Amino acid sequence: MLKWVRKNPMVTGVGVLAVAGLVVTAATSGGFSPTSSYTGCGYGYGYGSTTYTYGYGTCPPTVTTPPPTTPPPTPVSIAPASGYHLVGADGGIFNFGHAGFYGNTYTLGLTGLAGSRPLAAPIVGVAEDPNGKGYWMVGADGGVFNFGTAGFYGSTYSRGFTGLTGSHPLGSPVVGIAATPDGKGYWLVTKAGFVYGFGDASFYGDTFSYGMTGLTGSHPLAAPIVGIAAAPDGKGYWLVGADGGIFNFGSAGFFGTTYSRGLTGLTGSHPLAAPIVGIAATENGDGYWLVGADGGIFNFGNAAFDGSTYSYGLTGLNGNHPLAAPIVGIAD
Repeated sequence: MLKWVRKNPMVTGVGVLAVAGLVVTAATSGGFSPTSSYTGCGYGYGYGSTTYTYGYGTCPPTVTTPPPTTPPPTPVSIAPASGYHLVGADGGIFNFGHAGFYGNTYTLGLTGLAGSRPLAAPIVGVAEDPNGKGYWMVGADGGVFNFGTAGFYGSTYSRGFTGLTGSHPLGSPVVGIAATPDGKGYWLVTKAGFVYGFGDASFYGDTFSYGMTGLTGSHPLAAPIVGIAAAPDGKGYWLVGADGGIFNFGSAGFFGTTYSRGLTGLTGSHPLAAPIVGIAATENGDGYWLVGADGGIFNFGNAAFDGSTYSYGLTGLNGNHPLAAPIVGIAD
């Protein structure tokens, strides 16, 4: 708290030049030349070139009162602009809050999942441009659509794949997209755990790096991959399976899985109530959240638990007050 500190000037006694209230100037040479300035409590006179000073009594101290001040206004805390986008399988975009609309697949001349010019595959994910002025959509065939300031850095077709069919199809459909921190690249991940990096999105590994063999083979995944989240420094990422298994790469740390909570994946003695459908990382990358199709939330590391759909009185995918439709993703 700011305090005013009041200071009184020095009170001087008789015979001191700087008597409060007394102004003394040098006399001109020759004869008597009074040079006093009387204030009621002291005077001075000069003779020749010599100046003499006398004081009578003590001048009252001069008290300087600071001018009244208006206290500074109390700072107003302004919440940062917030908003988000929802994307449909047909490429339709719904924007809320301060999230802008920058186009959708229909503005590109496509006609959703049917019509005269349909999408080659349904849209499965959306990622925001970090500057908040654009976004990317990705289809199950690896096609990427960019809007606003979001740049195009390639797609699986750029790698010679021909979508989900054709002469050189993907081994499994794409299930998610994550942008790099500077917005100059993105990663795509497939159901089998393949990761494709574009732009400045570097490759740090995928489930095959762990010795897994996709969805089949000698060492298959226990459950398909359903999502990807980028490490805040752009030097790693997490993949999550439908069973709640976590695969971390690069700078992305490991903070636990649903198995760490005693659950046994999609089957077993203590299975998940519903498959995991998405992952989101905390701001500093020291934790993450997983969300199930029933709206259940699992928090790890420094990710705090702030509730789930059950907190609203809903009862998952069945029960006396079920969700109208499954949850499909999470974003922080």
